[in-house]
Amino acid sequence: MLTPMIKRSSSKRAMPDLHSAGVGVGAPLPLRVAVIDDHELVREGLASIIGAQPRLPAIVVYCGSSVEEAAMAGPEVALLDIDLGPGSTAVGHGVLALQEVGAKVLVVSAFEDAPAVRSALEVGALGFVPKRVSVDALLEAISTVARGELYLSIDLAAILAAAAETPNLSPRELDALRLYASGLKLTAVGHRMGISPHTAKEYLDRVRVKYANIGREVRTRTELYAQANRDGLLDENA
Repeated sequence: MLTPMIKRSSSKRAMPDLHSAGVGVGAPLPLRVAVIDDHELVREGLASIIGAQPRLPAIVVYCGSSVEEAAMAGPEVALLDIDLGPGSTAVGHGVLALQEVGAKVLVVSAFEDAPAVRSALEVGALGFVPKRVSVDALLEAISTVARGELYLSIDLAAILAAAAETPNLSPRELDALRLYASGLKLTAVGHRMGISPHTAKEYLDRVRVKYANIGREVRTRTELYAQANRDGLLDENA
C-alpha cells in the first residue's frame, strides 16, 4: 500500500521520496497527482483516498489551494476545484496553468450544471466529476484522464446532451424570462420592459410552450428558474 506524500502550501517545488513511498527499484513509477481545493477537509480526504488505493499506484505531490504551487510540483494529473474561493482565478486560467507543465486536469466540483461542465471542458479539462461521486468512479476518472482520454459520468453526459437542445427564445422573451426568474412579479416585469403585465405574461407563456416543444415542462416559477439556469439562459453575458 502506497503512502501519500503530501505537500502543504509552499512556494518550493515538491520532491517526493519515492523509496519512502514504497516504490522499489525497477518498479513502475507511481502517478504524480495534485489535489487543488480551497476546503482542507475535502482536499485531505481526496489525497488520502488516492494514496491508499493499491489498484491505482499514485503519489500526491501537492495538496493545497494554489494552482501556481501545484504546477510547480510537476503533477501528471491535477484534481481541480473550479471554485477556489474569494480572489481565485477563473477555471480557464487554472486549467491552462496546469496544462503548461504537462498536467492533465480532472475537475472535481460541487457544481454539476451544464454551463459549469461545458466551460471546464471547453478550456481543456479532460474530465469532470461531482464531489458526490463514488471512490470507484473517482479512481476510474483519474486513470482515464491519466491516459489522455476524456472522462464524463453518464449522468453528466446526459445533462450536457439535454442542455444542447435549448429553446430558441426571442430577445424580448429572454428579457421577460430573466426578470421573472429574478423574482419580480408580472406587474414589475411589464414595468421594467415598458409593456403591460398581460403582454409580459404572453412572453412567459411562449417560453413555456417552447420548452414543452423540446420535451421539458416548466409550469411553475421555480421550475422555470431551475431549467433556465441549467441551460445558461439567465446569464446576461452568455
